[in-house]
Amino acid sequence: MKSSKLKKVIIGFLAVLVIIFIAGYFLIANALKGEKIQVMDFDQELNLKKPVQVKTDPAILFLGNSMTYVNDLPTVFMYLSQSGGFVPDVYELTEGSYRLEYFADETDEMGAQVYDALKNYNWDYVILQEQSGIAAMGAEESMYPAARTLDSMIRNAKGESVFLMTWAYKEGYSFNLLGLELKNTREEMQTQMAQNYMSIANELDAMLAPAGIAFMRCTDSYPEIELWDEDMNHPSPAGTYLTACVLYKVLYDQSPEGLGYLAGLDAQTAAKIQLVAAGIK
Repeated sequence: MKSSKLKKVIIGFLAVLVIIFIAGYFLIANALKGEKIQVMDFDQELNLKKPVQVKTDPAILFLGNSMTYVNDLPTVFMYLSQSGGFVPDVYELTEGSYRLEYFADETDEMGAQVYDALKNYNWDYVILQEQSGIAAMGAEESMYPAARTLDSMIRNAKGESVFLMTWAYKEGYSFNLLGLELKNTREEMQTQMAQNYMSIANELDAMLAPAGIAFMRCTDSYPEIELWDEDMNHPSPAGTYLTACVLYKVLYDQSPEGLGYLAGLDAQTAAKIQLVAAGIK
């Protein structure tokens, strides 16, 4: 159930303040130390964990925020799966600006629904999508503890956690604090997000769907494909389709190349996106 529009605005405003504070802290600390983020090789082999057994009709629960519900990723993934002969039973619990910490809190309105879903139903996969700023800069303090709590509950529900690594903002992020311009590029932000997602997935022996890395590969190979919305943060329809293709590759251990569902994209663009997702391993 969606909260009121006012609640979303308030949560979004508070989330922005938190991100600015965390970003300012870490960026100033790094600036004072003279440290520079070493950008990862986005083309490297990821050695992703594969499903023990590919399920043709998995029960899947998406937990996330607007990065998930903009363009309706769960539905796009469902139709993409059906075009490949799979019949997933897909559900979602999403809320604007939410982070895993809220989903792991039973006293939170949405968190209470998550607890109910995980205690009273069995799931094959639960997709965990963290807020972008937290994934980049607040993993140790917020993302990791919440992920551990949720993963334990998911295992008790006979399911597997799948971390959905999202994408950096198109222009990275920058802040002007006390007259000091602090900026991380898209590549630097994605490196931070990737390292944090990979770290918690490895710790919990969980599956990882690295959509963010797929974004970096796609923009390098096919710069003509616009993966970001006009706000340069959320995904465009092509970005959502790429994310769905990555999930298809990870959950079914099959290439999405040649799938007939194009989510409204032209055939050439969809084929390029499918090719990028097929290379995720």
